[in-house]
Amino acid sequence: MAFDNLENQLKKYAEAYTQKYKSKLISDGNKASGKLVNSVKPKMLKNGFSILAKSYIEQISEGRRVGRIPPSNEILEWARAKKIKPEKGPDTESNRKRMAFAIARSIGMHGMLQKLGFKGTGIIDFVYNSLSREMGEDLFEAYKQDLEEQLKEQVK
Repeated sequence: MAFDNLENQLKKYAEAYTQKYKSKLISDGNKASGKLVNSVKPKMLKNGFSILAKSYIEQISEGRRVGRIPPSNEILEWARAKKIKPEKGPDTESNRKRMAFAIARSIGMHGMLQKLGFKGTGIIDFVYNSLSREMGEDLFEAYKQDLEEQLKEQVK
């Protein structure tokens, strides 16, 4: 059986979710190197779709648990992308590494995203909730059309 209408709607929403994630990451100010934004991609599955992204999107969405220190080398890479320099001392590689370690330690003690009270942005829930109802209605309608077309073919 062909379910072309349903398949087209699934592709449409896979792309819509992908674009919504990318634009929300950018509008929230969560684009430093662009690696996360560029990693957001749809993957079509046999019975639906999935949105793939770097694993730390969950930490941005939900926040980072207190007690775990993130790798300072990743903080250093982020600081370079954001052009953040040490406030104290000269701008040397060793001072940048110290700064990255201090930021990582602070995240471990307090969590991340101070601007949100050390909680996450909620991007995963926000994007899902913004499209889920409309998607459900559209998928139901597409499935209904496909079934009606199948019935018409059977009756001929």
